[in-house]
Amino acid sequence: MSARVLDGREVAAALKDELRAEVAGRSLELAIVRGGGDEAAEMYARRLGALCEELGVGSRVVEVPDGASSEDAIALVSELNADAAVTGILVQLPLPAGLDETAVIAAVEPAKDVDGVNPENAGRLYLGLPALAPATPLAVMELLRRYDIAIEGRRAVVIGRSNIAGKPLALLLLREHATVTVCHSRTADLGAVVREGELVVAAVGRPGLVRGDMVAPGAVVIDVGTNVVDGKLVGDVAYDEVAEVASAVSPVPGGVGPLTNLMLVRNVLRASELGA
Repeated sequence: MSARVLDGREVAAALKDELRAEVAGRSLELAIVRGGGDEAAEMYARRLGALCEELGVGSRVVEVPDGASSEDAIALVSELNADAAVTGILVQLPLPAGLDETAVIAAVEPAKDVDGVNPENAGRLYLGLPALAPATPLAVMELLRRYDIAIEGRRAVVIGRSNIAGKPLALLLLREHATVTVCHSRTADLGAVVREGELVVAAVGRPGLVRGDMVAPGAVVIDVGTNVVDGKLVGDVAYDEVAEVASAVSPVPGGVGPLTNLMLVRNVLRASELGA
């Protein structure tokens, strides 16, 4: 068996055109709140700003200076909450040392929380109410939808329980009527549990964790992992092994990744609708 490749780049190209059309004529702006000094974070902010510009969404970067207190950072967020020109707010981590990141994130107005990490949005997602959800789980769901992969009634195994990937993804899958098992570092006999899954999502950040013998024949496998090994980006799935067993698998790079920032920008659009 040779698995179908779930190509996120192809989906992203189509989604860009759709978002550009939806954004046309609207006044939208994303504010990125960040601290200086982290090169990777700076690069990410530039890349996200370039994507916003490409899609017709405004963006600005608001720096939290070194030496700022948590209260200072919260005051910056409060100004953005009150600014009618700002549609969405993203607090980019890490913030300068010593700041209470949890408190700063919680200060974001839920209707502008495009990262979906404010406790109110997390609670609304749990309750099945309209909410902004984190971008990575939304990217997984978009990939499944675009490839017409059935979710309802299927057994789904999510490996990972982070607040920005595993947990919200499990809730989104439940909302689509999957039967969901969440695995983590203390799951006994992980392979046996994963083999029960018709749909498997790996989101733990451990390269090659999911091997071919852990996957049931015909399963759909989504790789959310991003790991650098010998200078190359790799996922949590041993791709070549799993592709011989699964019916479909997403690669790294080129699977979920190309969709993640697009989901964040789509959340800016959604925030404008929720806040209307």
